[in-house]
Amino acid sequence: MKKSLIILLALFAVLSASAQRRGKKVQQPKYTVTAQEAMAAYDFSLAEEILEHQIAELTKKKQPTIHEEELLETVRKSQLKLHATEQVTIIDSVILPKKQVLSQIKLSEESGTILSYADFFKSDKSNDCTLFRNELGNRVVYSEPNQKGHLRLKDKSLIGGEWSMERQLKGFEEEEEDNLNFPFMLTDGITMYYAAECEESLGGYDIFMTRYDADNGQFLAPENIGMPFNSPANDYLMVIDEFQQLGWFVTDRNQSADTVCLYTFIPTETRRIYNEQELGAKKLAAMARISSIKDTWKDMNAVNAAKKRLADARQGHKNETKNRDFTFVINDLRTYYTLSDFKDPLAQQKAKIWHETQKEYDAKTAELASLRAKYASMTDVQRQQIAPQIRLTETNLERLAADKLTLEKEIRRIELNQ
Repeated sequence: MKKSLIILLALFAVLSASAQRRGKKVQQPKYTVTAQEAMAAYDFSLAEEILEHQIAELTKKKQPTIHEEELLETVRKSQLKLHATEQVTIIDSVILPKKQVLSQIKLSEESGTILSYADFFKSDKSNDCTLFRNELGNRVVYSEPNQKGHLRLKDKSLIGGEWSMERQLKGFEEEEEDNLNFPFMLTDGITMYYAAECEESLGGYDIFMTRYDADNGQFLAPENIGMPFNSPANDYLMVIDEFQQLGWFVTDRNQSADTVCLYTFIPTETRRIYNEQELGAKKLAAMARISSIKDTWKDMNAVNAAKKRLADARQGHKNETKNRDFTFVINDLRTYYTLSDFKDPLAQQKAKIWHETQKEYDAKTAELASLRAKYASMTDVQRQQIAPQIRLTETNLERLAADKLTLEKEIRRIELNQ
């Protein structure tokens, strides 16, 4: 009897435990947004978490995960680009129909011309291809579909009044499905911006930069110019007017079909990235997303001067200042571009020192941006090795910034009192 009771109690315990296991369900993660929505909000960490969960669930069910894995790779690339977001002063934004974009970019004659493919070639092809024509009008760079319908970059030269045979630009190791479009060349005839739908894009079209290597007769490996110019949406048509000191680019982020946003910004010679530790993750994402152009306004003198240049460009005024060594704002009404602009000899002497300090500051800024970009993708051991160099460069930059500020105040005081 006692033995039977023990067996019954043991059986009851087993059945009870089994019932508890059946009643207890494994808690599954609950996400209120999709991975794509998280990407659009620049919450790449959340997007990565969602995609990893989806991949794990699909793998359990023995279902394909190719799409999710490709998206995960894009998310991880976007995360790295976010950490290296460039500081850009954006002075204007206009939402307009896509077909009106070219008419709103007011380039100086010296910077060349942007045309639609259809207008230049008198073609009835309904594509979005654009063409760049240089100042002399003797060379055009453009995009055109190949036999399979994928866009490739080509050029022609005007020789003896006749256009040469078209040539496909060399140096682009594009995949068969890639699309290359929206070329623009700087006045040096070497540096080119264009947009591409390719493996290195963060989503749709991204803007890339490359330079022509005359020794090898081809363009160097292109570089994705990163955020805030590029995004998970389509970003393209980077145009820089070196004479008016204005730049433009187009994006369809947060826009309805056939509508885009045309941004105008102040181009710089050196690339400066935000300090994520000072800014914070949320603010950095907002700057990369361009949540507010006013948040990019750190130097109101420079912003106001650029706005005036933009207004002049829209009204068709010629920019008379072509030879510029630098931009030095004296006040809202006076901006100097060369040492000879300074009236006071002492101000001119100090301006020369300031100019040299500015060049050193720009070089150190570029060095720091490069170090931080490397740091973002390094292992912990590599980060420990590079951290002292970053701190030293930061210290040097702080010193140079303080020296520049002191000189600027002295120069303005002397020049305004002369």
